[in-house]
Order: sequence, then C-alpha cells, then structure tokens
Amino acid sequence: MISKEQFLELKHLKALGVPTTRIAQKIGISVPNANKWLRLDEEAFDNYIKANTPYLDQYRAFILNILKICPQTQATNIMYRIKDQFPDFNCKKTTFFQYVKDLREQTGYVKPENRLTSFREETPGYEAQVDFGQFKMKDMYDNIVRVYFFCMVLSYSRMRFVYFSRDPFKTKTAVEAHKYAFRYFGGRTQTILYDQDRVFVASEEYGNIILVREFEEFVKKAGFSVVLCHKRDPQTKGKVESFVRYVKEGFLEGRIYAGIDSLNSAALEWLDRECNGTTHERTRKAPRELFREESKHLAKVELYDNTIEIRSVSDKNAVIYEWSKYELPHSRVRQFDQIRIEENEGMLMFYKAETGELIHKCKKAAEEGGDIPYKDDAPEMETVGENLFRRIFDDVKDVEEFISRCREQNGRYANGQFNKIVSLAKSYSVDQVETAVEYCLRVGICSLNEVEAYLLYRYGLAIGKRKMTQNAVYHAKRRAEEIAEEQNGRLE
Repeated sequence: MISKEQFLELKHLKALGVPTTRIAQKIGISVPNANKWLRLDEEAFDNYIKANTPYLDQYRAFILNILKICPQTQATNIMYRIKDQFPDFNCKKTTFFQYVKDLREQTGYVKPENRLTSFREETPGYEAQVDFGQFKMKDMYDNIVRVYFFCMVLSYSRMRFVYFSRDPFKTKTAVEAHKYAFRYFGGRTQTILYDQDRVFVASEEYGNIILVREFEEFVKKAGFSVVLCHKRDPQTKGKVESFVRYVKEGFLEGRIYAGIDSLNSAALEWLDRECNGTTHERTRKAPRELFREESKHLAKVELYDNTIEIRSVSDKNAVIYEWSKYELPHSRVRQFDQIRIEENEGMLMFYKAETGELIHKCKKAAEEGGDIPYKDDAPEMETVGENLFRRIFDDVKDVEEFISRCREQNGRYANGQFNKIVSLAKSYSVDQVETAVEYCLRVGICSLNEVEAYLLYRYGLAIGKRKMTQNAVYHAKRRAEEIAEEQNGRLE
C-alpha cells in the first residue's frame, strides 16, 4: 500500500508523460502495483485506503523508523522490538513478515544486497562510505606516534573527507567525526555504508543487527540509513578502502607529526588542493566538479542539542507536547504518524520522524493545557532574516535587488544566508560587508559564500582567519583566489 502523497505524485508523473517503469522506480514500487494504482482516481484511492487499512498500520511509523536506520534488519528482529515496546501487540508471524515485505517495496527500504552498485554510483546524494585507518608517524624528536583517522567518501562524486585523532575512535568521537564530515560536505547522503565495527554495532546475528545506542540516536537525529557490509567482503565499500590507502601513501608518508590540530589543518588543505581538486582515474573528472551536482542532492543536517521528543499524531491531526495540543497541517500528516518535535529558543519544529521532513513550526504555547490551531505562519517567519538584512544594510543602493537575487539563487536557504551575512557585520565593519554586498550585485552572484570570498580577497586571508570560522574560510578561499585573479591581483 502506498501513501496519499505517493499516489498523488504517481498520478502527476503519469500526467507529465513519464513512462510507468520510471514512475515505479521513483515511487519505489513494482510496475504491476504502479499500474494498479494508476487505474484509480483520487476518490477511489481514498475509499480503498479506508477499507483496507490493516491492524499493523498503527505500527507503520515504528517499523519505518527501524528500516530507515538500518535497512538490513530482519523482520524477526523488528517483531521482537515491537513486542518489547508494545506489550499488547498480537499478530501472526506470516502476516507480519508479509507486511514488512510490502512496506519495504512501498518505501524503497529494500535490503542492501538487492541494490545494484551502478544505482549507488549513478545516483547523486544516495550513498557515502565510511572507514577507519591508523598510521605510525615520527615527530620532530624522532619518536614514533600512532595516529588514527576517520574517512568518508561520497560514492557519486568521490568527494572525500578525513579527520585525525590522537586516540582510537570510540562511538562518541566517531559521531563527532560524522558531524565534521557533514559540515565539510554541507549535508549528508541518504545512506552510509560501514563495516560491522564495534564502534557502530553492538551485536549482529543472522541479520538481527543492534546498533550502539549512542550511534543509533545520532542516526535518528541526522536522518540517514545505515548499511552494513557483509563480513569478509570489504570490496563492497572499495571507494573508501582506496581512500584509506591514499591517505597513508599520499598524505601521511614522510610527514613529521607536529600535533593533531596541525595535522587536521594540513589535511583540509590537502583535500582542497590535491585530493578533491585533481582528476579521478575512474570518473575522469575532479571530485569537486561532480560535487557541484551532488551537493544539490545532499540533505541538510541540523545537529543542535535542543530538546527532542517523538509523538504520535492523534485522530484530530494533532500532537501533545508539554500538555498542550498542537494542530498540524491535515494535508501533511495522518493518524499514527510519528512526529519528531524539536524545541529551540521558544520555537517548536515538527518533523516527520520517518523522513525528517519539516511539516510545521510555531511558537511554543505560553501556558500549558491549551489547544493551538494550525496556521501557516512560515512566510512571516521566512522574512525575519530578510528584514534584519534590509535594516542593517539600508545604505546599499540596490539592497532590494540583492535580496531578490539571493532568494532566487539560494531558494529556501536564503533566509539563513541573510542571517549569516548580518553576523559578519559583527566581525567586520558594516561598511566592509556592504562593500562585499555591492560587489556581489556587480557580478550577479548574491550568496553568503560570495560575500565571504570577497571579504577574504579585499581584507586578506590573515584577517579572515581571525574573523570567520575555519569552515567558512575553507569554503570561501578557492573563490577568493579566483576573484584575486579576476582583479589581476593575488590573495594575501
């Protein structure tokens, strides 16, 4: 069975003339099933769903959450976890197994062995691979120092990231390394491929995989799926295996150890200069070139330490949070859906737990026990950063033109960029940032990165490193060098 959203998307694609085979692939169902649903109109579909909603649908969100985290999990293990969580659960094994099988087909959470390598490689933003390595170095006093490192490679673009640690990686430090990687790439892929390492996996027996609790919580929060390689089959993640060797031979070999921070700083420069900037022998293109396309398909990750709660949608399309009932948009949720609620500075964000999709945001109720009706206040909220930007940089002649172009070029990320540009005026002067904004208008590129790059070019790299974050400097440096060349100068 498919969701209402999937049905509407299916009908829309068919109206556009997309072949049924392509539609089935996109929706994640078989061609016969696609044809079955296409024969129904919207009213008939609604009646069918109403008449055929099975008992197990109340556990759908719980099952999907497990499959989302680790698609390899066996139906037997899922059933055991439901019984632990819901003592009243009562269902025959055969019925449950068929339901899980159908759910996998509907949602695309098939077992990894059924996914073709070509699909993983040809789909931007679908997969990343992770592995660890270690290496013995010499310091300036000729002492032997062992360093440990975390590697992540995006399967489509071959864009690579490495992070070093003085100590062996534990679950906590591995999670932190993921955060650094997501920050470096600007987002995360749908799935990440791992070895069955004890850092991530608490136990595994015949497909009944139990992740380390701290890692599982991180995966839930970040919203990606875990795929584990079969034991004694390292070729499954050959891209990252090759990168581990490359780090050892191309970066660490012959290097003098001068501290872990110095090593990580040098690694970032190496990644930018050589690793991601030179032609890959397989793709015949530099990873950064392919990354321009893949970056558009990466999901943004907000890893704030906010209050997080999971709630089920009631029959009134509402969820209870701290004794207040919050109504959600009727078109986006249905009864029993699992909703993740995040609280930050008096605002509540409501996400679909299974997909990570933001469906509503509103102010937290001033008093407990009230009913908060749904109202679409997103447009008003989206103007906050824009209005602040307009107020701070009101001396810019064509400030409205910058705002318009920034929204056009950056879509839903524009508001966040306005806020970031405003924050730059706290480090640089307002006049200096205004100069950068005016430059952006002249070249027609109105974005945070272009503003940061111009500031680096105009006021120097040394000043930029004091006033901007390391990550901002790293991503803006290359563009700053290009601006310097365009201006017949060089980056100081």
